[in-house]
Amino acid sequence: MASAEECSKDRIKTSVSTASADECSKNRINTSASTVSTDECYKDGTETSASTINIFGLPDEIIIHHILPLFTIREIGPVKLVCTKWLEYVQKYLRSLKVLDLTEWEFEVDEELLCSIVKYAVHLQELRLGRCWRAVTESSILTVANKCHQLQVFSAFKCGSLTDLAIIMLMKRCPKMAELDLSSCYRITDESLCNMATSAKNLRELHVSSNYGVTDYGVSQIAFKCHSLQVLDVSYCYRVSNLGLEGFLRRNSYDDDDDGANDVQCGLKYLRVKDCPKVTDTMVARLTSIGIEVNNMF
Repeated sequence: MASAEECSKDRIKTSVSTASADECSKNRINTSASTVSTDECYKDGTETSASTINIFGLPDEIIIHHILPLFTIREIGPVKLVCTKWLEYVQKYLRSLKVLDLTEWEFEVDEELLCSIVKYAVHLQELRLGRCWRAVTESSILTVANKCHQLQVFSAFKCGSLTDLAIIMLMKRCPKMAELDLSSCYRITDESLCNMATSAKNLRELHVSSNYGVTDYGVSQIAFKCHSLQVLDVSYCYRVSNLGLEGFLRRNSYDDDDDGANDVQCGLKYLRVKDCPKVTDTMVARLTSIGIEVNNMF
């Protein structure tokens, strides 16, 4: 009799454990069903199941302003290929960008990727492409000029393919440009500087160090005509001499637009002329005496 009771208890335990296993299995299935799957989320623009939990249930603002920023710029490209809905999200995200810094990606960013971004990032105010030499070409920067008219800061140091034509068009299409870093862009010459002198009315900071095409002529044009300029870096420009810097010694520069009726004060505050062998200590002392800090920017 006792043996029969034990057998019955064993059967009950076995039944209970079987039921428990079934429940666990069901839980695993339910958990799996709630996992986001982009293939199942949208078919013909509708959800496959009302009970399925997916990212598309979130407000657009959350996806665009809080989720997409978690992706790196290189991951954004594949994301927009997932489906039409993701393409729309990525486009809206890029349109919302005000600042884009690709400096850390360097050679990993190419011309195609840059153009695919600026195609939609039309509200950019700051674009930094330092050392992105594969991305910065005449063609890609012309695309930037045609799309990003609100740019105020542009940096492309150590990008050897950047040309005068690209910079001239960029300055023409971006009238609010205030800061420009073209250091070690060896194809940049006086042509760019002369164009800036006449068109860049809001330019406050200019870096053209290690550009051997920059000479006294270009620097003197900047000195006489860029009245808003506060920072200038012409370090390692071996063709710049005392002659090119003479314009900065005149605190009041001639204003062609006023026919000489009014003088406009030169606002330069910081000048870097490190390793410019033709700039003498006497010139540095004269510049310092009128309130310009020389070689003290960084």
